[in-house]
Amino acid sequence: MKLGVLTHPVAGNYGGMLQAYAMVKALNDCGYEAYNLEYEPRSFQRRLSHPIKRLKDGLRSFLYRHKLVSTKAKPPFPLALALGKDFRTKYIPSFKIDSPEGTNLQGVDAVVVGSDQVWRRIYAAPMKSLPYFFLGFVPEAVRKASISYAASFGTANWEGNDEETAECARLLSEFKAVSVREKSGVDICRDSLGTQAIQVADPTLLLQKKDYDKLIEAENTYAPEEPFLSAYVLDNKSNIESSLREFAKSANVSLLHLNALTRNISKHLSFPLSVSQWLRFIRDSQYLITDSFHGCVFAIIFNKPFICLGNKKRGTARFDSLLSTYGLQGRLVTELTIENVQAALTAPIDWAAVNAIHEAERERGLQFITSNLSMA
Repeated sequence: MKLGVLTHPVAGNYGGMLQAYAMVKALNDCGYEAYNLEYEPRSFQRRLSHPIKRLKDGLRSFLYRHKLVSTKAKPPFPLALALGKDFRTKYIPSFKIDSPEGTNLQGVDAVVVGSDQVWRRIYAAPMKSLPYFFLGFVPEAVRKASISYAASFGTANWEGNDEETAECARLLSEFKAVSVREKSGVDICRDSLGTQAIQVADPTLLLQKKDYDKLIEAENTYAPEEPFLSAYVLDNKSNIESSLREFAKSANVSLLHLNALTRNISKHLSFPLSVSQWLRFIRDSQYLITDSFHGCVFAIIFNKPFICLGNKKRGTARFDSLLSTYGLQGRLVTELTIENVQAALTAPIDWAAVNAIHEAERERGLQFITSNLSMA
């Protein structure tokens, strides 16, 4: 059976790139012929065709490559695209579905929608449209054979307007099976879209630690010899930075930021920071502090003491759901103080119990896939 995976573009976001990789790999490991579906987002088209933005992107790329910006800076748009393209080319079987004549599915029998926040309106709209991610662009026969896997709304509330709600509900009713990533997503499907859904683990959790070790070992990666604290903070502010430094000093570890411009550790690191290198910094760290959903996921996979910084702007429902599943609610910190950091990071974690839950959730997710997708 030939499958397409529909998610956000593989470009620059480490968690986004890895969930796309994990979804395609898990499906292929189950015996399907799976590919990531590439499309050209509206936001990319507008940015690449805008002369002023292209000039700014070029200037930022120059400053970035010549180490003339902050070590915590977000990578410029062209370099984020290049990072995603490099990772996709190496590790994710893919093909483009956009063509001058319309959509070319290249013989795909069914589509798997997910994961990431594909059903969050504010993220879907710049890409295509909200109904697009409910398979409004595919033939009805393909849609009726398709499923969602761990699709996320990002928040506890449905964001679609009345017109979008009616269209998305109609499209979703034709899916063969529906699964979402958060407990709140089950409620949204039932109450706002009139569809029954079940909760399953993020695609990254369908793989095991050994799978990510292979990604790390596939490239020339590096880690400091001395103990270090990894910080993957997407919305870093001065008060967060001061708390990070204070804890690192008190724990007698160095502080390493895992944003793409991490270059102050070794002159041998590639820029932007590769996905394999990002994974190694998490795996080999003493502690991890993050406000990223997938940062928390990989702390769980690699059994790293971690803190999750609550971020209401990015949506906390996904953190609440993930951490409650693994009995790790105490890792969520909404107010970052040195006392809260020390208390959370030094609290023991029963990793044997966490790993048992991971294995059970992994098997449950794979069972959902194989029971709802034909192998023919």
